[in-house]
Amino acid sequence: MGSPYKLMFTNSSLMRTQQRLLDIIKEKYDIQLVDDNPDYIIASAFDSLDVLTYQKAVRILFTGENITPDFNIYDYAIGFDHLCFGDRYLRIPLYCLYPDYDNLCSGRLSVQDYRSLAKRKFCSFVVSNGSGSDPIRTEFFEELCKYKKVDSAGRYMNNMGGGYLKNKRDFLAEYKFNIAFENSYVDGYTTEKIMDPMIVNSVPIYWGNRMVNIDFNPHSFINLSNYDTVQECIDRIIELDSDDNKYIELLHQSWFNEDGGYFNYKERIWDFFGNIFSKPVSQAKYISNYGYQPYYRQRFLSHCRHENPWTKGIGYYYRGKNFFHRFLSNIK
Repeated sequence: MGSPYKLMFTNSSLMRTQQRLLDIIKEKYDIQLVDDNPDYIIASAFDSLDVLTYQKAVRILFTGENITPDFNIYDYAIGFDHLCFGDRYLRIPLYCLYPDYDNLCSGRLSVQDYRSLAKRKFCSFVVSNGSGSDPIRTEFFEELCKYKKVDSAGRYMNNMGGGYLKNKRDFLAEYKFNIAFENSYVDGYTTEKIMDPMIVNSVPIYWGNRMVNIDFNPHSFINLSNYDTVQECIDRIIELDSDDNKYIELLHQSWFNEDGGYFNYKERIWDFFGNIFSKPVSQAKYISNYGYQPYYRQRFLSHCRHENPWTKGIGYYYRGKNFFHRFLSNIK
């Protein structure tokens, strides 16, 4: 048996999806988590500065944000985009790493009385922070409220009072519909927002990824992008809300297309990392320290160091007093 693979995450406290990714990798491979001198380093979208300090390690981006990987910084990436880039990229939507995804893959949850589902309250809306999001989400919420009140229980646009919502799924289960908009309109970028209402048999009213029909059955939810106007979409919601039979017919639809979904997401992750681990570290790296690439990274680093408002706004900021000492020592 060989030595364990020395792996490091750029953030010391792992987010839920990072921990899930690590657990899946460890099911197949012997992993040693280290705090320094890693052979492999996994970074989030907020850690591009940190990852640049590790010149010898294989750099892997794992993003839950709507960014396209920069392969001048990372050797490999896992993200949302529908990309083909040899063995350097794997598309695994973030929702695959949520615990309930396996239950969703097995089909709709068993329902003894579909009629009772049609008698639930109208529509829910749960958003914690509207800052930086496309305004269409708020605009749609306000327009739909003109038909019937949409119950908003998040910190943003709250119209129900009370404190922090402790269990989002339990709340969504009380409603026929849920406004499940992404924060932006980016191809491939589908988060857990569409999955949360699906788990409790609440119909998602979705907007965001224009290619969402690749992953999910378009007849199982309402997609604003399929309508020419907001009002046309709302008219469809009103039709379903007013006719129990049509609503129940939609509820019987499978969430996934026959050839859609990421049911084998574990195997894809194992194959992706297996390919990386099968090579000597020096051969697994694609990033070059010669030609224009290092100058590109130095300019990126300098740009971020001066805290440009755009990069500062998305989390690229100076981390640590010894940052440049570490950077220079690693490229000697």
